Amino acid sequence: MSRIVLILASAVLFAAAVAGCGGGEDKVLTKVFVAPPWATDETNEYNLVIEDGSVYGTCVLETRLKSDGTNTRLNKLCGDGENRDDGTVLVDPATLRPLSANRSQVQPEKDQRLSFSSFYEFPIVRFVADENGKQRETTRELPQPDDTSPDPGYYDDESLLWLVRGIDLREGYEASYQNVSAGTGQTFTVDILVEGQEQVRVPLGEFAAWKVRIHTASVTQYVWIETEGAHRLIQARIKGIQDVTYKMTRSE
Repeated sequence: MSRIVLILASAVLFAAAVAGCGGGEDKVLTKVFVAPPWATDETNEYNLVIEDGSVYGTCVLETRLKSDGTNTRLNKLCGDGENRDDGTVLVDPATLRPLSANRSQVQPEKDQRLSFSSFYEFPIVRFVADENGKQRETTRELPQPDDTSPDPGYYDDESLLWLVRGIDLREGYEASYQNVSAGTGQTFTVDILVEGQEQVRVPLGEFAAWKVRIHTASVTQYVWIETEGAHRLIQARIKGIQDVTYKMTRSE
């Protein structure tokens, strides 16, 4: 398997692969996404840096608002040249409630194409995996609003790098939600903690940022969110088979 596919798996998705549902199903879920900090379309670009400090690929995060306000499309477009690992999720513009999502991985050298899709048909989510034309399908129940879960109490794995931008960014803030991962066909608990502020230097410059810890049953990752303006994702440290760091290079 190529480096791009090995490294770009998000920490939460990797955790699900290791720990199944990840445990913690009885945990009280809390309201996570407060409001979208973006008001217009965005394109933010990042270098993908591995542990030895070398840049092996790039990633573009696109926010695309529909003009009639019915939904927002979030695109994560990553590659190391020929190989691609792209994700997209359609969400409610105000709450980030997922409507549908897809993640595709392409390795031309091995003639391999993988596709993982989520279709939200509350109270269930339907997963469809396609490996070079061979499909399999499964469903999982979604958390329903009650005393232990807000509305919504779940978010799609592909929206993670946007979700953390719209939380209550203040030191000591904690929250939990159910993550939905089409790549594993599982849902599992994710815990968020805002640890405090740090100065972060990336190719685009130096920024004051909130350091946010994202934790599952077996993996912890960190993101740094700009303290001002649209709370852009400045940097992210993703743990997988290899660690990779997103470092912002361009924003428009």
